[in-house]
Amino acid sequence: MALDTKIREIMPTEYHLLEDFIYNAIYLPPGTEFPPREIIFEPEIFIYIKGFGGKDDCGVVAEINEKIIGAAWVRIIPAFGHIDSKTPELAISVLSEYRSQGVGTMMMRHLFELLRSRGYRRTSLSVQKDNPAVRLYKRLGYEITGEKTDHAGHEDYIMVKNLQLLEMTDKERALLFPVILCEHNPAWAEWFQEEKTNLENLIGSGCIFRITHYGSTAVPGLLAKPTVDILLEINEDTDIEELKAALPYPEYIKMPEADKADVPPLHMMFVKGYAHDGFAERVYHIHVRYPGDWDEVHFRDYLIAHPEVADAYAALKRTLKERFEHDRDGYTDAKGDFIEKCGYVRNATAS
Repeated sequence: MALDTKIREIMPTEYHLLEDFIYNAIYLPPGTEFPPREIIFEPEIFIYIKGFGGKDDCGVVAEINEKIIGAAWVRIIPAFGHIDSKTPELAISVLSEYRSQGVGTMMMRHLFELLRSRGYRRTSLSVQKDNPAVRLYKRLGYEITGEKTDHAGHEDYIMVKNLQLLEMTDKERALLFPVILCEHNPAWAEWFQEEKTNLENLIGSGCIFRITHYGSTAVPGLLAKPTVDILLEINEDTDIEELKAALPYPEYIKMPEADKADVPPLHMMFVKGYAHDGFAERVYHIHVRYPGDWDEVHFRDYLIAHPEVADAYAALKRTLKERFEHDRDGYTDAKGDFIEKCGYVRNATAS
């Protein structure tokens, strides 16, 4: 990443620089002669910068030592990547000597937050199919939604990124939140204790029956996703709507409830640490249920009592991570057979 890079909103006195950056943004395959600068005044290109500064125009620049080295901006215009009258289209450019240093990623993430603050729900772009930038856009959550031929005859992808987490498709979430495995971190127990205290303060101890740390992060020495699973058992007379209100969005995100016959009468799930640009440093899954004798807690205890099973479980995780890196549900489901066949029996943890 370029050192000492500052990302900030573009100022009106800098709008004229977009002429240089739109020219710099033109993609040509290796070995192709670059066109004259006057090409930016062709209507299909000039629309991205002409009269910039309207109500739906916004952008950011990257600056090093007071030198602007990149720009990313959006407009709602009938251009190559136009989707509808509510979706701004992205343009981005980084000076060649500063590319492949993370500058583009920094600008886009800053711009996404700016768009969210203004109430936009998604953003679009158009990119030539053979442009290496396609990989960057996918990594940042853009999804291919269509294809078209541009005015110069190039085959382009139309890509769209949802800016609101709960409106992302499963595929978008999978790309943004892959399966990550880490060696056991003793700090996970401390993270649990801190969040336990936080939940008690938010919800009130009078509503809480028990708060338990379970899952792989609760098993000393076990390879795990760095996500602390918490079982929050609440008293049956708890006002559910008040509980939801006590865990404010977006810090806590309530996931859609499963519509399955085998789920408990109450099973809400909140996630914490899921940011719009990926995982935060601390990530939690908070499972809310009424009091019960839950199998997941017994399985935690079984793994602690049988380290040889925990070792086999870790080996399986490494294998599954290669297959399901971008399919968290598939990763979880694939572990089910192991749990059924590893010798685990309820109430047999001391055997």
